[in-house]
Amino acid sequence: MTQVQPDTKATEPSTTRPSRETLLNGRAHDVAGRLEAAAECYEQAAREAEEGQDHDVAVEALRRLGVVRHRCEDPVQGRELCARSYREAVVLGDLILAGEALNALAGFEFEAGQLAAARSGFLNALALAGSSPALLGRIEQNLGIIDSVQGEHDGAFAHYRRALEAFRQIGDETGCALANHNLGVTAIRRGDLEEAERSLTKSAAIAIQLGDCYLRGLCELHRAEVCHAKQLFGDALNRAEAALDTFERLGDRRSISAAYRVIGKVLTDSGRLTLAEDRLRTAIRLSVESRWVLGQAEATRELARLLQGLGRRHEALALFRESYDLFGRLAALVDIRDVATRISALEQTHG
Repeated sequence: MTQVQPDTKATEPSTTRPSRETLLNGRAHDVAGRLEAAAECYEQAAREAEEGQDHDVAVEALRRLGVVRHRCEDPVQGRELCARSYREAVVLGDLILAGEALNALAGFEFEAGQLAAARSGFLNALALAGSSPALLGRIEQNLGIIDSVQGEHDGAFAHYRRALEAFRQIGDETGCALANHNLGVTAIRRGDLEEAERSLTKSAAIAIQLGDCYLRGLCELHRAEVCHAKQLFGDALNRAEAALDTFERLGDRRSISAAYRVIGKVLTDSGRLTLAEDRLRTAIRLSVESRWVLGQAEATRELARLLQGLGRRHEALALFRESYDLFGRLAALVDIRDVATRISALEQTHG
């Protein structure tokens, strides 16, 4: 599960403006996964900034609040807040803040499965980001994620490398951690498990140092996938369940869905089929509830694979076809070809 990167650490204050201090407090809660506390701080920061005419803080607080609301399953308010942040940044004449808002809005499009709109939004944000290595790095990350989903792994790798270089230039440890995480995920998809383990281990070490619970959970989940690929099923299950525990504490349903999918896949391949089916159906339900198209497509394919192994051919075919349609919405060409091959094999086997 690659992570679209809408934001990084807040700019350090040049003065002791109360609104900026409140914003930084919100960011500390945000990184630690205390989303409701973060939202309260961001709302307070926006009010204080408007009262004190701190327009840049108000614009940033609105955007960060929008991202938190989106993560808390309120996509309508999340989009409205980020759109308002963009409009106010344009009025303020701050191209970087405007680019930050466009980057966040494009991230929402990505998570809704609208990859063409997301790519367009990221490119528009990139045009405004020239003087900000931090923003450039995050947009490069996000373009890399789109390439990765669509099977353009070399393109994704190049985007992530550019992102990592941008973050290194400014000493952005959070950005470096995320870039290493996404390099690790791409390495898994390219079949380079040793490189994946190295990148994910680097990312996890930084996440622990920074106290970033969410990123640490993501690294643990993808290290579970590395273990699964090596057929180390016990280690894979332990890592995936540790990630699930983290995501449940954070209340992030998309990530919970991803963890259940990986757990289901591990259980399938270690022969615990009844439990596997339960976990995969939970993964699908959560992805549907959170409107996460990629997660739904991946979990549906895994359940179809399980049912095929159980001889439940008609159910498997229906799920493979559903997965094919979902991957088609994302233009995920490698996955489309994979599922098409599975459908063809099932159809030919039984005439």
